[in-house]
Amino acid sequence: MDNFSNLSNRTRKNKAYTLPELLITILLLAILFTLGIIMTSGFDNSKKLRDYSIAVALAQQAIELARSSPFDILDDEDAGSNSLEVDFNSVNGENDLIVPDYDSGFTKYHRLVEIQDVKSSTDDKRSIGLKTIKVTVEWKSNETGKNEKFVVNSTIADIN
Repeated sequence: MDNFSNLSNRTRKNKAYTLPELLITILLLAILFTLGIIMTSGFDNSKKLRDYSIAVALAQQAIELARSSPFDILDDEDAGSNSLEVDFNSVNGENDLIVPDYDSGFTKYHRLVEIQDVKSSTDDKRSIGLKTIKVTVEWKSNETGKNEKFVVNSTIADIN
């Protein structure tokens, strides 16, 4: 029986980890966790950058289309339901290329375009040949779950 207990004690001692082995294991795990955190934060930042890039592109598209359109059809005060402002903010059938909602992957973007006349400072009924355009793009971030917003303001002049 003594031989069995001696053998049992020896195998237990051989199965134990030494302090340097434990420290090296902890160090390796810490390095792996740190690399994992760095990698996932990089992925989150690239997703956020992609979301803002799409929002900027949607706002830029609206501003460029407004600048290339005739001045007298830009806002609904001048052209009513046939205005570019109404077209931006509504869907007119399947073949409508200018829509307020855009889907990219799992993210849905909503664009709101507001166009207004700039009035004279002395006569609030007289237009000075300038319009302001405000484009707001909103979406819900998949990473944080928060609503994000990108707003661009610009002006368009009547140069004709």
